[in-house]
Amino acid sequence: MLNTIQKEGYQIVELNRGKGNPINNDMVSAIRAKLKEVAMDDTTRAIIWRGNTDGFFSVGLDLKELYYFDELQMADFWRNWEAMVFELAAFPKPMVAAVNGYSPAGGCVLAITCDYRMMAASDKFVIGLNEIGVGITIPDYIFELYAFWIGSRKAYQNLMTAKLMTVAEAYDCHLVDEVHEMADLLLSAEKYVQGLLRLPYKVVLDSKKVMRRSLLERINNAPKASVQAKLEAWFHPDARAMMGAVVKKLERG
Repeated sequence: MLNTIQKEGYQIVELNRGKGNPINNDMVSAIRAKLKEVAMDDTTRAIIWRGNTDGFFSVGLDLKELYYFDELQMADFWRNWEAMVFELAAFPKPMVAAVNGYSPAGGCVLAITCDYRMMAASDKFVIGLNEIGVGITIPDYIFELYAFWIGSRKAYQNLMTAKLMTVAEAYDCHLVDEVHEMADLLLSAEKYVQGLLRLPYKVVLDSKKVMRRSLLERINNAPKASVQAKLEAWFHPDARAMMGAVVKKLERG
């Protein structure tokens, strides 16, 4: 599910689940395991996340698999997914997203848990949270994460219309911090991380904790839908109809 490239002081971690890196329960578990590993490894002080193939960071949740889950399977996925997002958001070490392609929905969620986002220049790539457009209800913690970077008003409007942004739009609203040609993207992310690691490391960690405190408080204090409520939303006929249409399109290729 993940490829790891060990560098001096940091890791490059590639999402590695076929074309598009669709996120399923196994990938969620792999990401959580990676976070636990790096948190306990004093020699790895930062993570760069990227997709395994230029053109895709992650297309988001694997609807072709999740759509056919029963309630028990879906309940297990939602618990695992939510735990992953919280663990990513609270991860104490620096994380950079080198977004090397399409990054809608769940792919964007992974990116907005990071401290810094760089994206490959392209007129074709998009990034954003379009969950409503595929029949998925937005949870409070996702709204809070999105709003932290682009502001509550912009997050509200984009979520309501399931808007996916071009690279230029994402840069303009500060969802993406830097844009680079694909060939330069990873090197730029590495230079950024190397710069962080030249700073007093404990000061970096303590400062990240301070700067994230209000975000984590909002996430932790936000109302949390019960698993049953999530299941009711997921299996609601309106959501199923919209999601089913998306899945059929995906299955046709």
